[in-house]
Amino acid sequence: MKKLIVSTLVLCGALSFAQSTPLMIHNYSKLSLEGRLMACSRINPGGYPVAFAAPNLPYGVYTVPPLTTDVEYVTLNTSAASLLPILKWYVTTAGGTTAYNYNDPSMAGISSSVEWAMYHFVTKDDQGNGVDTFTMGNPIVSNMAGFSTNLYQLGTTAEAEWFSISGMVYLQVYDY
Repeated sequence: MKKLIVSTLVLCGALSFAQSTPLMIHNYSKLSLEGRLMACSRINPGGYPVAFAAPNLPYGVYTVPPLTTDVEYVTLNTSAASLLPILKWYVTTAGGTTAYNYNDPSMAGISSSVEWAMYHFVTKDDQGNGVDTFTMGNPIVSNMAGFSTNLYQLGTTAEAEWFSISGMVYLQVYDY
């Protein structure tokens, strides 16, 4: 009985500190989204660790192409399994920034200590012209790393919303 109680407590402790909310991105617009996707601590001053997605090939920044939906990131250390794989994360701590491959053993620990914080992006048309700038995210989490974000934002040709339902975080972008 003692082993069962200890095992249950260990499991509850691990789950309470795990990255608990998968991120689902739906770009319903005719514009590409190009910017910085970030996760950070919601409890540590400075937001440390802060993890930024490296560019997803063939793009130079983290990009969600037009009319791309069902982009899901369950955790940072499983991000290569997504429709838009993220193979590398830039992780900032009080000691500096280090690049980690998604499957580096360190990423499991980093994943367990962060929440999805924001996606700061520019919408671009098919000619590569910037149209609108959005700073979407969880204001409480992103504020830990010193960023101000919006749950809803209206641009000149698109609108975006960031919300949580049933243990999932969603970012949705629409033309209007």
